[in-house]
Amino acid sequence: MKRLLSSATMCLNVSCGINTSMDTRETMLQALSSQPDGYSSVDNSTGEKFKIVSTSANSLRLCRVVSIEHENRFLVETFCKAKGGQWR
Repeated sequence: MKRLLSSATMCLNVSCGINTSMDTRETMLQALSSQPDGYSSVDNSTGEKFKIVSTSANSLRLCRVVSIEHENRFLVETFCKAKGGQWR
């Protein structure tokens, strides 16, 4: 089951291959550090949208799940960071 899920996730990432614009990505990374779950934003120049879906944390890192939409294509990504670190 894990192998199937990994394959499906990889296939989704390859087939959807959304490249967010630098402005959208910068806005999204800033929002990850300051906005609550449910926050969404739209880049009016590109039409790209993102929404912070959920947050999880433990003593080592903070992770946030983000849904990204561009031209009727969706991608769900998880961004994590260690305390004081950068989102990856």
